[in-house]
Amino acid sequence: MQLAVLPEAHEPLIVVGTSVRKPLAVLQPFLESLTWQELPKRCKVHYVFVPDFTKEQADAEAYLRAWVKERGGEVLRGIPSTDGDFSDAPGIPTHQWTANSMRRVGANKNKILQRALALKADAIWLADADLLMDRTTLLSLWAVEKPIACAVYFTHWVRATKETVPSHAGPQVWLRHPYLLDGRGMEEWEFRAKLVNRELTRVWGQGACSLIRTPVIQAGISFEQIPERTMDQGLMLGEDRQFCIRAERAHIDMWADPWSDIFHIYHLPDDLQRIQAMTERLSAPHQLRAALGDLVSLRLDALEPFPQPNNQWYRVPPQFVRGRLGALALQPELEQAILDMDRGTERIVPVHCPLHYPLGYMRGKRRLIRVTLIDCKKFSYAPVIEDELIPKGSTQMDTATLTPRQLAAV
Repeated sequence: MQLAVLPEAHEPLIVVGTSVRKPLAVLQPFLESLTWQELPKRCKVHYVFVPDFTKEQADAEAYLRAWVKERGGEVLRGIPSTDGDFSDAPGIPTHQWTANSMRRVGANKNKILQRALALKADAIWLADADLLMDRTTLLSLWAVEKPIACAVYFTHWVRATKETVPSHAGPQVWLRHPYLLDGRGMEEWEFRAKLVNRELTRVWGQGACSLIRTPVIQAGISFEQIPERTMDQGLMLGEDRQFCIRAERAHIDMWADPWSDIFHIYHLPDDLQRIQAMTERLSAPHQLRAALGDLVSLRLDALEPFPQPNNQWYRVPPQFVRGRLGALALQPELEQAILDMDRGTERIVPVHCPLHYPLGYMRGKRRLIRVTLIDCKKFSYAPVIEDELIPKGSTQMDTATLTPRQLAAV
């Protein structure tokens, strides 16, 4: 038997890809946003795409193949494409999908999942080819350490016209199928507020920009059509919904990660006009250190357990905190430590809980907290959703949460 030298540290492998049917004007900026992604420490990426182009998109397919080849990735053979079963053409109010196209895309995505298993990858990042993503999108998804984490973006799903009632942008994550933003203990405005404020939130439906850990795929979760009558109609046919229902039935958590700024190139040709500005914004490096008023993404680990009534000790799971530094409810020692930290570093901070601390057991005690500054950036709201917010002093009012009479008064 010959012994091999083990590496000093495991280098996680993330397979990145999707099923692609987008024109070159959309595909090119999407691929560019993949190139500027900051990778998690020691992580490597391997690109795996499945082409689903029409004959008119030969230039886009050639560009994709050249881009992938240059980076040592793979282009797999997918299910044969069919013209006319999907449309995002100018003039239609929203994208038009057929049952055949959704099944085909699901089968193509399954090919990527299986290839990731063969490569012994640690995770798969499936990102739709009409997204422009902030440079720390993958970094944030990896840092939250959830079985399935989905970066959130907002879209006007129906093209606005003078004849229609104004509609608000909606997220591509939901609480109840096929696309309901209430339930699970939350009203729609509460769910929306959590996402607007970039809070890590458990969801029961997600897709389009998801980091899936390999054990999820090993458990048999896939985009395969569920053989039930209620799953074979309307929006329920969507391959992402089929995946989410399978995950829910297997008791696998899914989480919405609204930290990153993402622009969805959805309505053509209107959204093409915003690509240059969004490219400049989303490709800009984040600052090394946070200042008061900046957005911070933190991980807090309590290094000492808490006593329980049954003479047992309970270790608190990691807490992920997002928000404006200076407005978050943090102990002074934590806030000062964050101001002194570089992005991507961690520090053990002694915290002194005052006598009026809400948790009785902690009053008057000193405890150690490990702080990880995952990311920081200048304060802003996510693309598209920012267009629906009215500035009021140092805060914003969300027009989606106001009645018509209130909105007129404001």
